[in-house]
Amino acid sequence: MHAPFWAPVSPNAEFFVSEQGNIRGPLRLEAIRREIGSGSLKDPLFRMEGCKRFLPGAAWDPLSDLFSSPSPPDPPEGVVAEALPRDLAKLEPQARDKLLWFVEDTDGVMGPVTGAFVARGLMTGRIPMSSGVSLVSVPGWIRGTAVFPAALEGATAIRKRPLSTFTCPYCLEPVMVGSTSCLMCGEFVGIAEPRLGVSRASGLVLGGLALVLAPLLGGALSVRGEGRSAGGAIPTANAAPAPASASASASTSAERAPDEPAPPAQRRLEGKVAAQIDVAVDAEAVMLLPQGHVAVARRTAFDVVDPKSGVVVTSSREAQGARVIERVGGALYALGQTRIGALEPESLRVLRWIEPRAPLLPGAAAPSAGLAVFPSAVDRSVVVVGTEHHVEIARFRFGGAIPSAVALDAEGAFAVVAVADPRPRAYPDAIEVFAPRVAPSAQLVRRLSLVDPVAAVAVRSGFAFVALGSSRLARVALEGKGLLAAPDVSRETCADPVFVRAAPRTLVVGCRAGRALSLHAPATLAQDTRLELGSPVIALEVSPSGDQALVVTGAPSPAVYVVDLATGEPVRVDVTDQVTSVRFGKDAGSAAAFSARARRVWVLR
Repeated sequence: MHAPFWAPVSPNAEFFVSEQGNIRGPLRLEAIRREIGSGSLKDPLFRMEGCKRFLPGAAWDPLSDLFSSPSPPDPPEGVVAEALPRDLAKLEPQARDKLLWFVEDTDGVMGPVTGAFVARGLMTGRIPMSSGVSLVSVPGWIRGTAVFPAALEGATAIRKRPLSTFTCPYCLEPVMVGSTSCLMCGEFVGIAEPRLGVSRASGLVLGGLALVLAPLLGGALSVRGEGRSAGGAIPTANAAPAPASASASASTSAERAPDEPAPPAQRRLEGKVAAQIDVAVDAEAVMLLPQGHVAVARRTAFDVVDPKSGVVVTSSREAQGARVIERVGGALYALGQTRIGALEPESLRVLRWIEPRAPLLPGAAAPSAGLAVFPSAVDRSVVVVGTEHHVEIARFRFGGAIPSAVALDAEGAFAVVAVADPRPRAYPDAIEVFAPRVAPSAQLVRRLSLVDPVAAVAVRSGFAFVALGSSRLARVALEGKGLLAAPDVSRETCADPVFVRAAPRTLVVGCRAGRALSLHAPATLAQDTRLELGSPVIALEVSPSGDQALVVTGAPSPAVYVVDLATGEPVRVDVTDQVTSVRFGKDAGSAAAFSARARRVWVLR
């Protein structure tokens, strides 16, 4: 199922307002929003030029955020109407595109989405021509092509399925590699390299020289110092570090005194609902904080909510517009349109702004290494952030290729990113491997081309685990003699994998078409367990302790499962909403599940 889609709305839009039989207008959108916000309008109805019928505000995209989210209708059964009701029969495009519709999808019912979204979906083949649509607040299903007849103009065209896509940073729908704009939301996603002024170019050149020379001078001085202290013996680059910590750890566990208490057991998720809270209609993402409160990123504010009472404890407008929340060390990263806010979790005070000046996709972090990486499909780069001071320290580009999924090992030694080349008949999908601590100009970024599209990547213990569109799971060595050679191990997994997570003893793969969760042994990639879930996997997270997984499935059987990765046993959580995303808490004994449709957060224990 898809999240609701909001297209950009012109502030000059005008509406007629009907209130208790009195009709006024046309009124500008900003004036209507002020009246609704002040509470002076009681049960109003609205219409635009090109629509003869007055409809509730929840049916109009420019006003929908001021009203309660409508409930989706049941899927159509039997005959679907071939025409709109008489008072809506002659909807003009400017009004039809700003109305909100539910759409009969292959997975059930999606929406509400704008008419412009539906029209593009029909024309591009993302929405089948036989699908039905239902106007918000108007009962009944109508054939989509009857409401959007322009889609029939290209109905007989042969559309070749693209070999690779990347995610649109605005509406999160797939975009064919090589496209400069998203066909679903119309946003421009192909941005050329910015022009550099003379002063900025000079600064970049001097900065690049400093980044290259500083590691060389530092390395030379450190080698001289180490050689002098060790009596002239210089350690080689390939020498293994002394396993002092490992041996000490092993001896501590093996030689513990009989009367010495054992370390406390890791907390685990039991799969029980501890609380549920309703959040604002403009909520975009949620996260459970260590003290038990829930962080809610909204388009107009950033809130901290007490799950027991549902009361907003703290609210801040500094980081408004955040679409994604990431926990990085002791801070929260709020990813907005063009910048990242590093927030103090309790007070929501902005510790520092990071200005990548490009939309970023969810990334990966290594808190112990003080690093985080975020890909940008628009800027065609991967941004490396130093999390100690919350600053951008490097930006990697890959010859114009578009990055999507990214993974980072716990030590911060390797970063792996899946890329697709937008040029026609160019290289197939590939993974790029680089050292995020080293400046781009001071290292060789290594590339391994793969025949199949790359769906997801994970990194652990010197290996990259790659889920391929051909329903295979491959392992690639990131160090040693087999550095970026052809995959040394490759095995079949469930069909259409979209997630891969590397736990200490298990690889977890979530699939859409296969409607299953597949558990593999990291050493051989052999499939240990396959859980048939009956619905596509739309979200997957592994606990910080690595022994449990949270799995979300969509229609036709939406559900949330807690899976024990050691035994493969699933426990279904008693959540009645269709959940969009799940996130473990910091201690692995708690989690939060967010339903974008119901605007509700479920706190799990």
